[in-house]
Amino acid sequence: MDPLLLKAGNYAIWFFVVTSIAAMGLNLTVKEILAPWKKKWLLSISLIANFAVVPLFALLILSLIPLDTDLAIGLIIVAAAAGAPSLPKAMDIIGGNVAYAVGLTMILTLVTIFYMPVMLPYLIKGVSVDQSGIALHLVIFMLVPLIATMAVRALIPTLAQKMHPVVDRVSDLSIVVVLLIYTFGLFTSDFSVKAGALLGLEGTLVAALFILGSFGIGYLMGGPELRNREVLAFGTGFRNVSAALVVVSANFKDPQILFMVLVIAAFGIIFMVILGGLLYRKNKQEGEIVGPVDL
Repeated sequence: MDPLLLKAGNYAIWFFVVTSIAAMGLNLTVKEILAPWKKKWLLSISLIANFAVVPLFALLILSLIPLDTDLAIGLIIVAAAAGAPSLPKAMDIIGGNVAYAVGLTMILTLVTIFYMPVMLPYLIKGVSVDQSGIALHLVIFMLVPLIATMAVRALIPTLAQKMHPVVDRVSDLSIVVVLLIYTFGLFTSDFSVKAGALLGLEGTLVAALFILGSFGIGYLMGGPELRNREVLAFGTGFRNVSAALVVVSANFKDPQILFMVLVIAAFGIIFMVILGGLLYRKNKQEGEIVGPVDL
């Protein structure tokens, strides 16, 4: 892949990460932050599902369907990253429990920032991982923007309300730019042929199984209340691509790892749109979509 395109892609990744986290922080209220703590058992289940069951599920898939080392690393990195900023938006669209989704996203993001540097060396055996480098990049590009924008929301809420839709739209556009840059770079280089052959049927199957299985894990572990199951299902199925991209850009040079992350992200979007549409239709038929739902 052309070095200039690679450099532009890295800058685009950093920009996407910062804007996606900033959009989340600008939209967080104290009430929403505290919402998950009202049901500690559900919060505990959410953490266990995202940081224990989903990574173990990824390892199980790899034991059944072995992949090339770089593709396997990409899968494990995504599996370790929880707290997708798009979770509250997805819940709002299908009429889910938005209050819990917002608070849970913040908690999962914070845990991810400290979880990934510690756990990745154990999850990715035989590969050298720069723990301090990963931690530093996650703090700079995720924790600092999150704290700063949450402060703006708390101290100057009117400014935050004006900024949020702009930053949110810029974030949406920036991930499109990331995909365009790397798609163009991959398909105009010899790597595209190698990566396509390397991913193959097995890699495609693994990406699809991982997303569907992660969604199922959250749905099954979400308890008896349907709205909570929906939130946790999307919370486990939607992985934190922002955090995964930070780790890949900061610690790995092989584009095959990035390729796997982007493929899983693409599958995540496709399946979550399909599943979200089914849940939306189901909720609408049952007359349950009445606006945001609180705990």
